[in-house]
Amino acid sequence: MPSRRSPGRRRGAAAGAAAALVAALACASPACAPAPALAPSSGPAPLRSLRIPDGDIDRAPRAVSAAEALGDLDDARYAFEHAYAGLDGRSPLPPPGALARARGALRSRAAWRPDELARLLRDLFEAPDGHLVFGHGGRAPLRLTVAPRRPPPGPAPLLFAGSPPLSRAAVAEGAPLPDLPRRVAPPRRLGLPVELTRSSVGVPVLAVRTFDSAAAAALAALPALAAELRRAPAFVVDLRGNAGGDYRFAERFARALTDAPLCALDEREVISVAAAEGRANSVRRRLARGDVPDEARPRFLEHLAALERLAGALRARPSAAPRVDLTTRGALVRGRAAGPRGATSARGVFLVDRGCASACEMLLALVRQIPGVLVAGQNTRGGMSVGEVALFRLPRSGVTLSFGTRAFRDPLGDFVELRGFEPDVRLDGADPLGDAAALALRGWPEGAPRRGARASCARR
Repeated sequence: MPSRRSPGRRRGAAAGAAAALVAALACASPACAPAPALAPSSGPAPLRSLRIPDGDIDRAPRAVSAAEALGDLDDARYAFEHAYAGLDGRSPLPPPGALARARGALRSRAAWRPDELARLLRDLFEAPDGHLVFGHGGRAPLRLTVAPRRPPPGPAPLLFAGSPPLSRAAVAEGAPLPDLPRRVAPPRRLGLPVELTRSSVGVPVLAVRTFDSAAAAALAALPALAAELRRAPAFVVDLRGNAGGDYRFAERFARALTDAPLCALDEREVISVAAAEGRANSVRRRLARGDVPDEARPRFLEHLAALERLAGALRARPSAAPRVDLTTRGALVRGRAAGPRGATSARGVFLVDRGCASACEMLLALVRQIPGVLVAGQNTRGGMSVGEVALFRLPRSGVTLSFGTRAFRDPLGDFVELRGFEPDVRLDGADPLGDAAALALRGWPEGAPRRGARASCARR
């Protein structure tokens, strides 16, 4: 299920009757919200249907003629124009000259294999976006992403290679750790979605392995578990390998860790028929593939129905703008914890690696504002700037496009797409979890950067 932003902080009034209409229609979705300031795209365009027929969701691709490849290129251009949120400051479309060269290349050959067409489209629409994917399904599926890039050179975070073992009594003199539940969900093949244990020195360790809505029952326990962590003088949140999911679970967890206001991520969401149909395509593919547990299917089916209602309502108003971008900047989210924790005693270490992406990185954008929180481990993946993934299948070749319909910005300005977040303390030892627990006990190393909630959420 695509990651979805919590809607409760959208601000502002609708800009014009058409904008007000679109904002009202957006309430057909579960993420309904008051209408924020709107920025309609330029120029009307005929509305096409990008809904993937049910029988074609994972159908094998086929080779196409040059004329058919040109038709698919035009559909891809339409999908990007009407649904791709894109990175701030960048057009969702390639320059006209690049499009013209791509058309010329397609005309130069009589036929195109689907993998060849997918690579041409990837090269044409490529952007530094960790959620941008081209490929196809079938017996030999293809998945083409933006090539991974090494983090740019810069000041290296502090290295922490471990520490001598510490006794349970060293956690806090005279302050016993609370008795915490060890499991909050049924076992899964790759481990529990949420699991609370202790390190060898008694530090509570909360592993959050996904924010996928398929694990909603386990993720619903996160606010209560956050309250348990706050009772401990030190704790670790293990986010390694968490590829994201529904951001609302991540935000609820962050808000339960503090009573202070936090700067929300800036957000720009595309509202259009194409975006709604693309999101619905993503949900229907997951359902068709059978990777949604039975207990989660009603939630997915409800979300799918809401997206299809939204697409139908938007299509029924042809006079409305074909695309409207809803923008929220400088908003605050209020912490929901019962009382503050002291900045000197609150030592929470969030352990991350290159597997932490999307909603996982969005969680870091919030918790990094909480005094006492330290991010340790390795760089995160760098796939947060464009989320709420939509899926499209080009009708002639069967080549697929997958990209985000919501753009986000880190309120502290430290996140870089494809590079991710740099850890405050880099853990390069053989036992990163043990090192993180020792780091939580010892507190901030000398020289490690300190952050905190900002007085203003204005963009730096």
